[in-house]
This record gives sequence, structure tokens and C-alpha cells, in this order.
Amino acid sequence: MKNRKLAHLGAAASLLALISGPAAQASPTGPSQVELDQSAAAVDSWLMTNKSYDGWRHAKLDQINAANVASLKQVCTFDSGLPAQAQSTPLLYDGRIYLTAAQTTIAIDAQSCKEIWRHEWKPKGKALSTVNRGPAIKEGRLVRGTADGHLIALSMADGSLLWDRQITSAEESHYLSMPPMIVDDRIIYGTAGADWGGQGWIGAFSLKDGVELWRYGVLPAPDAAGAKSWGSAEAIAHGGGSFWTPVAVDREKGVLFVPVGNPAPDFYGESRPGDNEGTNTAAAIDLKTGTLIWARQFVPHDTHDWDLSQTSPLLTATVEGKTRNLLIVSGKDGRLRGVDRETSEVLYDLVISKQENADKPATETPTHICPGLLGGQEWSSTAYDPARGLAFSPMVDWCGMVSHEAAAPIHQVGVHFYGGGIVQDPIDQSRGVLAAVDVAAGKLRWKFESPAPMLANVTSTSGGIVFAGDLKGNLYSLDADSGKVLWRQQLPASAGGGLFTYALDGRQYVAVLSGSVSAFFGGGKETTKLTVLTLP
Repeated sequence: MKNRKLAHLGAAASLLALISGPAAQASPTGPSQVELDQSAAAVDSWLMTNKSYDGWRHAKLDQINAANVASLKQVCTFDSGLPAQAQSTPLLYDGRIYLTAAQTTIAIDAQSCKEIWRHEWKPKGKALSTVNRGPAIKEGRLVRGTADGHLIALSMADGSLLWDRQITSAEESHYLSMPPMIVDDRIIYGTAGADWGGQGWIGAFSLKDGVELWRYGVLPAPDAAGAKSWGSAEAIAHGGGSFWTPVAVDREKGVLFVPVGNPAPDFYGESRPGDNEGTNTAAAIDLKTGTLIWARQFVPHDTHDWDLSQTSPLLTATVEGKTRNLLIVSGKDGRLRGVDRETSEVLYDLVISKQENADKPATETPTHICPGLLGGQEWSSTAYDPARGLAFSPMVDWCGMVSHEAAAPIHQVGVHFYGGGIVQDPIDQSRGVLAAVDVAAGKLRWKFESPAPMLANVTSTSGGIVFAGDLKGNLYSLDADSGKVLWRQQLPASAGGGLFTYALDGRQYVAVLSGSVSAFFGGGKETTKLTVLTLP
């Protein structure tokens, strides 16, 4: 692993950037920047995908605890009626839950599940994928990406469109699926599409009207030193490196931490000889300017589609007698690292999910590898309990046979740029893993295995409870200290998205999304639902 700087493409706006009319005014409601900055401590809201800028996903609530969690009862279930990929994380503010399902955005009452409003985005162009992983909210605006490359803002009051700006398109081998993050006056958002040969970038956009403020390209320029790690300018042109999972922010230092995904073609490594700088990388970026501070690659020359997917939580711990500001880094390779976020030094590197032939590149001869295409840590986020010093990471144990085609693939717009593939083992051989890691010692505290992949986000609480969910629709409550299952509830469908807890009118609630998670994971036609539970 090497510490390298990536190419910074400056603030030049995309030629596709268009506004569909003048920016409308949002209703004068929150959350304010003060509320966003204090979101880690708030118990009556869930204001961003991972709750707070540091990505702890920890609720300071203890009404639900080991003694009473088994008494949780369902309050209500909201059925969206949409058989969309249920991977999004809903947000909660002022008694309303805001959720996305494909190109639909919905607001519901957080205590009754009654629908308040619904907005349907009508695509204006082609879409490579329709999955969406949630919105961001601030000052009466809800912001999200669309599958056809638009960044849009809706009124939190009634769902009306305030502005839309096209920032990319399928013609650029991109789509938009990640949850945005809003900091001060800017929206942080990046492109997905590495599997189609898109050249990834992340940028900052004005909250007021979506104007681009800066853009950071993850791949090196053809004349940069890092280009040697790709072999040719043609390889860089369709080299991948995408954004499809949450980011984190160090507010004190003004640093953005982002996970960059896999290179392309995914499996045909001979087309891109070298480490393929910029992909499968954790990058620290200046929040105001988009300038790279540092970047560290974790899976060089990847031929297994092992995206780096998580760069949170951010925390401070005493490691070997020295106080360190840490970044927890994990991904589809099934490993979890503790990284010094000032220097990018890797302090520990733990194997969490099963490993087999991890160092064997894809060839024409099929090789059995673990994790497979759908293994390790996917879009599901880690939680951190500061009182216990434990990070809880959900992962997937699922292996497969990897190989590449006889000839190098040719990039075509709108066609997967794979050059091979992974045949997954039978799905009944897949398992889920929830690992508790002591972040100071860099050691595994306990590991829980579920009968199906763990794809839901994890949430910890001050009541010593860890909530998690799996593909078989199990909602788990585990003891934070031991990993013992305290209670299990069957959901209407697979758990593969948001899972959070909050308190309203003196009562603590748990809300969890379920539905058809993904065709890759054997998803059916189940509609996206949100189930809300509380104590009697």
C-alpha cells in the first residue's frame, strides 16, 4: 500500500450542467447548520445517513435496553408500493421521516407512518441503474441524486421541486446513487458508474441552486506521474473509480474523507497494468477547495471488484500509548483498518470476512475466491459506541469463482465494462457477519454470524444495544458487550438499508427499511417498506 496524490481536475463545470429554471425558495425550516453540527447528540432526529458528520451511527438513548428489548412491538409499517432496490437510509426531522425508493421521494409521519407527500422524478435521459441510497436535508431543502444524472432539491414542506441541475449522464457512463452530504453552503456528491467504465469524480455544489463549486477527479491525468500505474491513457479514460456509499467530514479541520471504488474493466487486469492509482482508495480532501490532502490505496490492481466502501467512523483513541485521530476504513475485500487520518498511516488491518486466494488475480482459468463479488462490506455502514470503544461492522461471507474473458473488452457506452465475472457460490452458502472491534487495541472483541448476508446499516445505543439486519428479513438486537442476540424480529422483507432509532414525546422508537434489496442478492418484487417499533 502506498500513499499517493491523485489528479485534481479543478473547478471547471461540466458541459452538461443545466438548471431547469430559476431556483425556488425553500420553506424557512431546518435543520440548521447548528443542528447538523450537533446531530450526534440529538435524540429526536436522524439528520444524515450515518447520523453525524463523523459517522458514528450511535444514539444516546437507553430507554430500550437488554432488560426490555424483547418487548418491542410494531407500531406501524409504511408500504411505498414500489418494488425498488431497498438500500436507502431514511432521515428524520421535526417528526417527519424522509425516504427514497428508486426515483421516488416520500415524507411520512414518524409515529403513525402516514404518508405526507410524494415526489416522482421523471427521468429526462437514460439510466444505467435506478438504485438510490438516500437524501440529505438542510434549511427546508431535501437533496438527492437521480439515476439519469441530475442533482435535485425538493421542498421538505410539500415535496415540490426547488431546482434541478444535470451534473452527469449515462453518455458519460455515470449515474447517481450515493447519499449526499451537506456542509455549510455546499452539497458533496460524486458519480457512480465504474462498472460501466465511467471516470469517477466527486464535487461540491451550491445548496442554493446546485452550481458546481469544485470537482475532484480520482484518476491521474495522462501526463501525471500516477499515469504509469495504468499503462496507457486509454486505460485511464475508462478506468472507473466511483462513489456510491457515504462520506465523512472532520468539521474541526475541514477535511472530507471519501471511499473510492473499483477500477475498470472490473476483471480484465491486463488492460490496465500497474496498481491503477486512484481506485480502491481512501482520500482526504480539503472541504472548501477540493484539493487533495492525502490518498492511500488499499486494494491495488483489483481484479475482484473489491471496492473500498467505507471511510467512517472518525474517532480519537489511544493506540500504543499515543493519542491518534483515527479513520476506520473497510470495503468489499472483507478487511477493517485503523488509519491515522492526519498521516494516512495504517495502524492495524484486520480480517473480518472469510479470505481465500485473495492475492490471486483473475485469469482465464476460474479461481475460487473469498470474498466474492458480493462479499465483504457493501453499502452498509459501521456504528461506533464511544463508551465502549467498539466499532460494529456488518459484512458478508460469500465466495465465488472469478475469471476473465479471452480477449480484452472494448468500452461501449451503456454496456457493463467487465471483461469477465464472478460466479457466486449458491446463495444458501452465504452468511452475514457482525464484528465488534476494539478501535484502540485493533483487536476483534466478538463476532456474530447470521444465516444471511448483513446488508442493513448498524446502529448502536447508550442502552448497550446494537441493532442490525440481514437478507432473510431478521432484525437483530445484540448485546454490545458480548454479541449475544437479545431479541429477533421478522420483517416484511430483506433488511438492506436504513436502520435507526429516535425518541419522540418521551418514547424511543426503532425504524428499519426492508424490501427487495438487489437482483444480485436474489431480490424479488417486494415493495420497499418502513417498519416502526417501540416498547408497549
